[in-house]
Amino acid sequence: MKVLFAAAFLALAASGCSDSPSAPGGTLPIVQNCRILTEASRGDTVTVAWDSVSVDVDGYRVWFSTTNPGNWQIIAQVEGTTALHIASSTGYYCVDAIDGINSSEDQSNKAEDRAVMFALDDTLSSPVADGIQFLSTHVAVGNASDPSFRQDLYVKWEGDTALICRGNYDPEGYPGGSYSHIAQASNTLAPGPGDSAWQSTIAAQDGASYFVSLANGDYAMFTVDSVSYDMVLLGFSQYQTITGLRLFNPFLF
Repeated sequence: MKVLFAAAFLALAASGCSDSPSAPGGTLPIVQNCRILTEASRGDTVTVAWDSVSVDVDGYRVWFSTTNPGNWQIIAQVEGTTALHIASSTGYYCVDAIDGINSSEDQSNKAEDRAVMFALDDTLSSPVADGIQFLSTHVAVGNASDPSFRQDLYVKWEGDTALICRGNYDPEGYPGGSYSHIAQASNTLAPGPGDSAWQSTIAAQDGASYFVSLANGDYAMFTVDSVSYDMVLLGFSQYQTITGLRLFNPFLF
């Protein structure tokens, strides 16, 4: 049975939370075009934007939940039409307008920054399929010693230890690899650039999760289901399609 990654994260405070923010019940217009500004979202900071309503209002409330339906929390109250959210995971956003005690008659559409997820049953084994490549559409496994295969990571064995190495860790033996790095994952926020948690090699462990800093500026995440002699069985992966955003989904499904 595959090991599913369930990240630990802080419980939302009861104040400002709702199981469903879909019906504020006011009379103001519904906010339109709630969206993630991908070019302005980086690291752990998500920029949310929306269109202004057609009447004068005091401002807007921004809601967030890690799931939809979920436990929604007001994360910002602003006068303008953008807000920054320093997050610890991906999730969903929506907005309503406020004027005194009045609010929008319903919530805006919901925007999300969730990573793309792939259930894997691939095996890394030497030497035929010891490399892995993370793409926004799928995960590819191939021969890392083949210069035509652009691996982001590959596995090599030192005694009984399976080491996961960055793609170009050994450019002579593995010439097609990219300049990526790997870090142990214990939550849903990958380390920042230059953090000492990023390694060139790391030991594969049963049930462990790992972040990958890719050469193109994107981030990925994957789990190792099990490690046995000359074999590393992968569990699942996530790919964050917003370049530079280091946030991942707290639950698989």
